[in-house]
Amino acid sequence: MYQIFVVEDELLIRQSIRSIIEKMPGPYAFCGEASDGEMALSMMQDLMPDILLTDIRMPFLDGFGLIDNVKRMMPWLKIIIISGFGDFEFAQKAIQLGVDMYLLKPIRSAELVSAIEKIAGQIEAAKAEDALPGGYDKDELHTALRQHYMQQLLYGSAETGVLLERARALDLEVLYPCYQPVLFYFEGEDADHRLRRAAATRVLGQLKADLYYFHDNGQLTLLACGGDPESVNDRVWEIINILRHELRELCPAITAVIGSAVQRISAVSQACRAAEGLLRKVSALSAGAVIDISDTAQLTAEIVQSDSPFGEDFQQKLQRAAPEDVPALLDAVLEDPALVNQFGSTLMRYYALIDLLRIAVSMIARATPQADPKDIASELSARFDVTAASGRRETFRQTALELLQRAARARQGRPLHLQRNHVISRAVEYVAENYCDPNITLIGVARHVGMSSAHFSTVFSQTMGKPFIAYLTGLRIERAKELLVSSDMKLSNIAMEIGYNEPNYFSHVFRKSEGMTPKEYRSLHARNGGEA
Repeated sequence: MYQIFVVEDELLIRQSIRSIIEKMPGPYAFCGEASDGEMALSMMQDLMPDILLTDIRMPFLDGFGLIDNVKRMMPWLKIIIISGFGDFEFAQKAIQLGVDMYLLKPIRSAELVSAIEKIAGQIEAAKAEDALPGGYDKDELHTALRQHYMQQLLYGSAETGVLLERARALDLEVLYPCYQPVLFYFEGEDADHRLRRAAATRVLGQLKADLYYFHDNGQLTLLACGGDPESVNDRVWEIINILRHELRELCPAITAVIGSAVQRISAVSQACRAAEGLLRKVSALSAGAVIDISDTAQLTAEIVQSDSPFGEDFQQKLQRAAPEDVPALLDAVLEDPALVNQFGSTLMRYYALIDLLRIAVSMIARATPQADPKDIASELSARFDVTAASGRRETFRQTALELLQRAARARQGRPLHLQRNHVISRAVEYVAENYCDPNITLIGVARHVGMSSAHFSTVFSQTMGKPFIAYLTGLRIERAKELLVSSDMKLSNIAMEIGYNEPNYFSHVFRKSEGMTPKEYRSLHARNGGEA
C-alpha cells in the first residue's frame, strides 16, 4: 500500500486531489493533508508516507522548505510538485532538491493518476533491483561502498580475510604493521554537517588519508596506519592539527580522541569502540579538547580500584536520613580531607554520580516495590544528566544533592511518579496550555523540551500510546465538543478557538473523529438536553 500525503493551501484544490486519490484503484491510500509546510512536517513524522504531493507557495513554510527538511528525515520519500508556476528557476530548484515530478496547475485527474502510478512503479523497481536512489554516478557509488566498508572495518565484526578481500575489490590498502584510530566530533548545527563533511573530505584527500568514516551525527573516525607506533602517532597529531586549522571557520569546536595503537587489523574495531565511549564523555564535558585514551587509562584504573566514598557507612546513614538531612550528610563526604582529591577531576565526579545514581535506584526500588527498577533508572537518567553535571564542582554537588533527596523522599513514602517520562510530562503540560494555538507543531514542542523532533515523535508515541498529531487533535476535538454543547458560538469561531484557521478543515477533522459534522453533533446534543 502506497501512503500518499497532500500539502496544498487552497482548500478546494486539496479536496479535489484527495477525491482523486481516494477513487484510485489499486494499492493507494490517502493518509493525510495539511494547508502549509510546517503543519505537514509535523504530521508526516507520525504518518511516514511513501509519496508527497505538495504545492510550492504556502504560508509558514513553503514547499521547497518542506522538501528540504523532509528529505533529510525520510530519504525514501517520492515527491511530486503540483504548482501554478512553470518558471525555469522553480524547476531548477526542484531538481536540485531531488523532486521526482513537477506538474503544473490546473492538473487533470488522468494526469495526476498517471503520475502517481509512475512513481509507484519506480518504488517497485527500486525494491526489485535493490537499487540505490536515482542520481548516483559511478564515483558516488564507489564512495558509498567505501563508506560501508569502512564502517565494517572500524566497527564491524567481519573476519580479517573478508576485510582484506573487500579492500582489494575497492582498491584500498589496509594491510599495515600498526593502526591507530582517531575520532573527531564537530560541534555545531546539524544543517552544517554537509559543509563540514565536504571540507574535511577535501583536507583528508590532500593529506592522502584514505581510511575514514563519516557518521550521521557529525562524527568522523579516521584510521592512521604505518610501520611503527611512534610514526603512526606522529601522523595522527599531524592530521589533527591540520584538520582543526582548516575547519576552524566552519566549526566552533572540534573534539578529538586518540585511540590505542594496535598491531592487528582484527583489533581495530575494539580500539574504535573504546575511543568512541570516551569521546561521548569528552565531547559533552570538554568540547574542543584533544584526549589520548592512554592518558586516561591510569586514572580510570585508580577509580576502579579505589573504594567508593559512598560506601556502606554512607548508605546506612542515608537510609535513616530525612530529605533535609541529606545536605550535611553529602558535604561530610565531599569535604572530608581524605576524600577531597577524589572529586578533583571531571572523570572522578562522573563515576561518583554514577555510583550515587545506582544507590538512588536501589533505595527507590525498595520503597516502591510495584515499580520496575529499569523504569526507575530510566526516569532518573533522563532527569539527571550526570555527564553534564560532572563538568563543574557546583553542578556536581547540586545534582548529587537532588538525586539523594529524591531517594530519601521515596523512602519516606513519597514514591516517584513513573507513569510517564518526565520529558513527555513537560510536553503534555505545554500542549495542554497551547493546543489552541494554530502554530503549535511537533517541531516546536520538541524544541521546548530539548529533544530532536524525530526522537520526540518516537518517545511521545510510545509513552502516550498515540502519535503527537492524534493527541493534539484529540484535545482540540474534546474542546470543540464542549463549546458546541455549552455555547452558541459559530462554527467558524469554534474552529479558530481550538487552533484551526479553516472552518472547513475543522469540520473534516471533526467528522473523521466523531462520525458526524459539528453541526450534527450540536443538533443531537440539543435534542438530548445537552447530555453526552
